[in-house]
Amino acid sequence: MKKYKNILFDMGNVLIDFSPYSITAAFTKDIEAINRLTTEIFFRQEWLDLDQGIIDEQSAYESIIQRLPVQDHVICREILERWHITKTDRIDMLEVVKELKKKGYRLFLCSNASLRFHVYKNSIESFRYFDDLLISADIKVSKPNPDFFNHLLKKHSLDPKECFFIDDLPHNIHGAHTLGIDGYLFNGNTDLLRTFLHDLGIL
Repeated sequence: MKKYKNILFDMGNVLIDFSPYSITAAFTKDIEAINRLTTEIFFRQEWLDLDQGIIDEQSAYESIIQRLPVQDHVICREILERWHITKTDRIDMLEVVKELKKKGYRLFLCSNASLRFHVYKNSIESFRYFDDLLISADIKVSKPNPDFFNHLLKKHSLDPKECFFIDDLPHNIHGAHTLGIDGYLFNGNTDLLRTFLHDLGIL
């Protein structure tokens, strides 16, 4: 049975829930505004560029409001600056993280995230157990680009065959696999993940 030493985790919808519509609904109860703001903030190029670290929030805001009615502008800024307040640990995954750390695994975050990550990272308990937190905006490379994973491997002198990656998107799993990193496509069911990790001898 393969011996893994390092467990790599995605963040959104793995360690924390990330639902754009739910986030927007925390700032307004207007259904039409929720749909409009969610689409224009979270599902357009600006969000990807923030994760890539190639634009700042002010630039993103100025671009997004060009597509929004004036009455949405204040809420748009508020969402961009405070969306993270809705984020908390998934308790079931926090317990998995604690167990893995107790067993001696090195834990690494591998997430596409903007620089705002550094504002809220200390509020996520899971991260206290991690050896490093790698986000795309810091290195200006996003998953599934293999260069993202190569950055982590080189920084910590990791053997890809000793790494195991957990993500909720198949193309990210594939990106890691091109470097020889095995992975698991997480569908939100922690019991299934536990069973899989147990079968591999990880848990």
